[in-house]
Amino acid sequence: MIKGKIKPTWTINDYKKGPWRLHISPLSSFRTKQLNVNVFEHNIGVYINNDVEKKFISFAEKKFKLNHTVVAFNKMIPGQILPFHKDLYSTYIKKNRIKNKKNIVRIIIFLHDSLPGHQLWIEDKMCTGPAGTWFSWQGATKHMAANLGEVDRYVIQITGKVNK
Repeated sequence: MIKGKIKPTWTINDYKKGPWRLHISPLSSFRTKQLNVNVFEHNIGVYINNDVEKKFISFAEKKFKLNHTVVAFNKMIPGQILPFHKDLYSTYIKKNRIKNKKNIVRIIIFLHDSLPGHQLWIEDKMCTGPAGTWFSWQGATKHMAANLGEVDRYVIQITGKVNK
């Protein structure tokens, strides 16, 4: 896990506006224990907004030195969870002809200050911070996210391939 901080250049209108869609089958994009599915099945999910301005994609490629960059806004409403899991990156790998999953980087940037109940865990570390704080991992690193709070949780999710 690597972490850092960038100066927020966005406004609330950059990420609260739509179009939001519920990721209807998140279980197809990651691997988790069956116990997690049984316990959390009705709350597993995240809303995604892929209508991201090109400035965010360009920024992500330059700042994090990535190729094949995909950027999306993520929203979790109170009660939503993505239990501990490892990403499969199936669509990303197929679309970009990636040969080694270890070269894939996932970065989460907090769009607002961490609020009570908003959680991101990477392996055994809870990740919090003010707006602009980011955390990254590569490949099949175990992680989870949840909104156990009372207001929506917003982040930018960046996926890319290490630019060698």
